[in-house]
Amino acid sequence: MKSLKWNLFFLCIICGVFHTKLIAQQNDLSSQYVVNKLFLSPAYAGAGDNFETYGTYRKNWMGIDGAPETKYISANGIIHKNMGLGGNVSSYQAGIFTNLNANLNYAYHAHLNGSSYLSLGLGFGMVENHLDLSGKTAQNDPVVLSSTKRTSSSIDASFGIAFRTKNLKFGVSVPSLLTQSEDASRVYYLSPLYQGHAAYLININRMWNIEPTGIISQAKNAPIFYEIALPINYQNKIWLTPIYKKSSFAIGLGVSFFNNFIMNYSFEFSSKGIAGQSSGTHEITIGWKFNKKKDDLPAPDSKKPYYQWLNK
Repeated sequence: MKSLKWNLFFLCIICGVFHTKLIAQQNDLSSQYVVNKLFLSPAYAGAGDNFETYGTYRKNWMGIDGAPETKYISANGIIHKNMGLGGNVSSYQAGIFTNLNANLNYAYHAHLNGSSYLSLGLGFGMVENHLDLSGKTAQNDPVVLSSTKRTSSSIDASFGIAFRTKNLKFGVSVPSLLTQSEDASRVYYLSPLYQGHAAYLININRMWNIEPTGIISQAKNAPIFYEIALPINYQNKIWLTPIYKKSSFAIGLGVSFFNNFIMNYSFEFSSKGIAGQSSGTHEITIGWKFNKKKDDLPAPDSKKPYYQWLNK
């Protein structure tokens, strides 16, 4: 049975890559954006109050040999007044396909008025894709063996624009700006991906709030993908996040310790396709927010009472 599942999975990957000519990771289904907004757009680099770092591990379709596996590390923070810097490194593996990606992101946050900001973000990076033909299954497939370029590297870029206030966030981004010419001998080639998102924070009372979030994306020669999340937050320390995706459902649970340490876990399941034959998809994100350095207190003024110069 495992052999049959692997053959079916391998066939799906081969058809997807060589028929549509798309990178397997074009539509990343990660749910880490619930805590890590940089995942949505480079425009969120430095958008928070603190320097933040995150690590994510995602294992798709547990119990299926060769199922996709993703490792992701990112960090971002303010570097000077209204400028932010961020970066991420990711590894994606599905069967015989491996994708390595590294990006550096820069964002400029223009203060409009009050709590309103318009953020522009740019990202540049490298992508390396590798096709491993050492396995017996791959060696028996003439379509795969006909590919002369088993490893390919390329430069990529991303762009994002986001408007945000205390409660509202929305924006658009192009995670992959640069494309490559379609080449039958190439293992992969990059295709443009367009994405939009919106979120609105609703304070129910002093203890509870919810933040409905919607995401829509589309890659060239691929159908539109969408998902809706509803994080339910208690005192910004515990949150439960039901998520509806185009082809699956997910439920997430997160906690925050000491206002610095963050952990978010999600379980995704579906009754469709090969995902329905698996034990579900598991994803865990761990993050740390570094405390913002407090400004030094002003020097005492002998002409004013203590409480006045303390609150300057």
